[in-house]
Amino acid sequence: MTNILLACLVASGSVGMCRAELNDYIPDEPPSWATEEWVEYAAHIVASEAGGVPVADKVIACTMIRDIERGWNPWNLRKRWFGWGTPDRLDREAVRQALINCDDIPSYKFVGNVNDTRVWLRNNMITNGPHDIYLGNNAAVVGIRW
Repeated sequence: MTNILLACLVASGSVGMCRAELNDYIPDEPPSWATEEWVEYAAHIVASEAGGVPVADKVIACTMIRDIERGWNPWNLRKRWFGWGTPDRLDREAVRQALINCDDIPSYKFVGNVNDTRVWLRNNMITNGPHDIYLGNNAAVVGIRW
């Protein structure tokens, strides 16, 4: 998703001369499925899955987008993500930010709460650590890397 624009600026008084500069990051166009309706749909999942851990909002949104990039239907994510909550502004913003850039978020096979992690361990879906833990005031979100 990295797209850097090179701009050629005409140097004053020098015809045909220019200098290339790196401008600010300019995101690619969002995918056709990334409508405002989809942002709202995804924000409901983020609201529930992050549940009290706002620092994990973008982690979850990026993991959902990577799921879609791996072939999941963007409108059928609830077969993989079971949470459904009432989103707030931060949940929606996390989804919008994830559509622009997820380079700062690790790639996870699974993201969920501590109880989810216990189920994944019990069902031999993951091994016992190490894992990334995102903490909120009264909750935690666990990221299981690939």
